Amino acid sequence: MDNICVIYYTGELYKDLARVAYNSFVKFHKNEVECFLIDGAKINSQEYHSQLASIGPGRMKYLIAYRIAMERKAKKVIILGADTITCSRLDEFLDSKEDILCTLDYPYQFNSCGARSPDTQTHLNADVVCFNNLEALSQTIQASMHHSVYHEQGGLNEVIWKNKNFSYKIVDYPYLQSTCVYNTRAKGNFTAISSTRPNVFARYTTLFHVKDGKLYTGLHENNPNIDKQIKVWHYCEGLGANPTENAKKLIEWWKEKGLNQETKDFFTNECDAGDFFK
Repeated sequence: MDNICVIYYTGELYKDLARVAYNSFVKFHKNEVECFLIDGAKINSQEYHSQLASIGPGRMKYLIAYRIAMERKAKKVIILGADTITCSRLDEFLDSKEDILCTLDYPYQFNSCGARSPDTQTHLNADVVCFNNLEALSQTIQASMHHSVYHEQGGLNEVIWKNKNFSYKIVDYPYLQSTCVYNTRAKGNFTAISSTRPNVFARYTTLFHVKDGKLYTGLHENNPNIDKQIKVWHYCEGLGANPTENAKKLIEWWKEKGLNQETKDFFTNECDAGDFFK
């Protein structure tokens, strides 16, 4: 296929999450996109482990996606984090031709290594992204190497906001006018301070509901007339940066408190999540 999707993970913590990420994407794209679920623990290569140690898992995800795309001569490359659940056909990715198709992160201004987003509403997340140009993906990987905090997210924001060599589209921007969300804004259009997370998100995420076979966010206080369809759910809790026990507790919180039963049933029945939420 000309279109591929790559989901990469490493470590036992992400195994079940990644399986849900893979199954849900395949459910909605089996005839359009070839999906690759890459378990870093099963890669028996000295070169791989040497690179992983030096560049980290986030950049490695992009590098593996680039290599698979080159081998397959892919024209469209979707990259998803292992902590995502695809909830619909990703029309905005599949039907758009810009070099880079981006999605929104939490609303704070990105500022790293001389790259700055125009404002708080244009901060881009690197875990749900699509490249229609492999040179754009290559330059994003190169740019990521000097972002010691933001890594591949730093590279993506730098390529878009500083280098400006490629056409782009933020598929769920502007947030207030968008009818869909692909990333963290499903959790609310705000940035939570660490002491309130994850509990503060329940104010919004427990409003999720199913309508006509699709998952929606509920009525947002900033724009009560728009009920946004969730195309991709992204936990976005920095699980890999947490000690394992803390990360497990975060995952269990989302299973038990952060999502209502209607949403969990949707993930189970419509997104092929198996027994993950049972």
